[in-house]
Amino acid sequence: MSMRNCTCGAEPEVRRENRPTADGRDETFFRVSCPVCGQTGPAVSAAGKDEATAIAEAVEAWNAMIARARPSEA
Repeated sequence: MSMRNCTCGAEPEVRRENRPTADGRDETFFRVSCPVCGQTGPAVSAAGKDEATAIAEAVEAWNAMIARARPSEA
């Protein structure tokens, strides 16, 4: 699955983030973000998934967000 360009026209990238949970563990999230304007897509938890699946879900969420912002290009 390919990522759609950001609304600013730049190519986005997938980022991995770790966040502490209430019980002190770290949870991994993936999100797509634009290195130019800083726009970010929804964070997708990797809990219970392999990394490739979580990344694919983050890309899908980004593409859906961009499609809502630019419906004429869908």
